[in-house]
Amino acid sequence: TRKVHIAGMTKNPTTRWVDKTTKSGAFLFQGPDEKLLIRDGDTKFSGKFDEIFKEWHTQVKRITYRSPNMNPYAEGWVGTMKRECLNHFFVFGENHFKYLVEEFVRFYNTDRPHSGMNNEPLDGVFCEPSGKIQCDSKLGGLIKHYYRA
Repeated sequence: TRKVHIAGMTKNPTTRWVDKTTKSGAFLFQGPDEKLLIRDGDTKFSGKFDEIFKEWHTQVKRITYRSPNMNPYAEGWVGTMKRECLNHFFVFGENHFKYLVEEFVRFYNTDRPHSGMNNEPLDGVFCEPSGKIQCDSKLGGLIKHYYRA
């Protein structure tokens, strides 16, 4: 049930950039429910970063140094992104990279079958049991999604 959201991309992240980008993602954390954000120990995550999330009823947990196994969901998604998308392209600049990531995230959150969910997509939209089979192709044919219309 974990959807991927890209908060922002930059070649040179700074503490100021992280704080600014964090504020733009407020819509993801709306609501009274308690949430959990797991983050690494990068110095770009300031005390202000943690305070912003506390205002949104989100508990911030910092993982220990060199422990990717403590953040398996993020690490797993990065591996999926590399294996299923980026390893198949020569990336020609920042705009091309952003396009690849955004297209793959859109596919991941809407159409990609997830084994932990009986091979159904995250958005819960199930295909019709009958009808003509259609193919939706993305990223120059790298990703193909078949469905019934």
